[in-house]
Amino acid sequence: MRGLARHPAPWLPITSTVGELTADALDAALDEVDAVVHLAGADEVAAAADPDGTTAATVAAAGAVAGAVHRAGDIRLVYVSTVHVYGAAITDGAVLSEETEPAPTAAYAAARLACEQVWQESGIDAVTLRLTNGVGAPPDPAVDRWSLLANDLCRQAVTTGEVALRTHGLQWRDFIALADVMDAIARAADPRQLSPGTYNLGSGRPHTVRDVAALVQDAAERQLGGRPPLLAPEAPARAPAPYSVSIERLGAQGWKPEASLRDAVDETLAFCLAHRDAL
Repeated sequence: MRGLARHPAPWLPITSTVGELTADALDAALDEVDAVVHLAGADEVAAAADPDGTTAATVAAAGAVAGAVHRAGDIRLVYVSTVHVYGAAITDGAVLSEETEPAPTAAYAAARLACEQVWQESGIDAVTLRLTNGVGAPPDPAVDRWSLLANDLCRQAVTTGEVALRTHGLQWRDFIALADVMDAIARAADPRQLSPGTYNLGSGRPHTVRDVAALVQDAAERQLGGRPPLLAPEAPARAPAPYSVSIERLGAQGWKPEASLRDAVDETLAFCLAHRDAL
């Protein structure tokens, strides 16, 4: 197992080469491998700041990887996309399946959908995983994903003693422990375990933002000895109805989420506590 990254990532537990996604670098990285997991692309924060530039770079990277996989032959490609490709279809009471028509409303999701189309048009052996909202500790404090809900709230609990929401918190989301995400990616990398195609990757169970905030409060109470207060704007008179993300297609091939969301939050808060000085 080896990695190819644009910047040094010393926290990775594998041999990693620093380089751009050029044909030569990709051909070398794919030499004698059975599968490639493609994670390259701008996150939602960078995409919002520069929609055109990040979209072009993200789709160009997908094209370069598709070309390398095609040249190598007999390689399974696993692409981690996002449930936000459904965009405008994510409404109260909706059930989002892989048959739901994508309607992205943000540059980040639109770029991910464009990458999905690259794989489909290339004809390579590919699995696309439309990920919901992952919960779990980052590998290192330098991994700047503190805009993610659970990461942000755990960091707040450790550094400020509070859990403050930017919204009323009654919105519904599908949250999945990163342990389950990694298990699904490993399964997707093996053609014997998962057929090519597009799959929703989530827990299949909706939770509100306040549900996750309460898990953070519980974890802080256990690990810090005190319960941080929850601060949030006033809730609306009419609460949103839950929507759900169907994971039946993955389930039909033998996968199901088994990790605990509570344990994932506990892990994240423990990480923040251990690295408090770096936060």
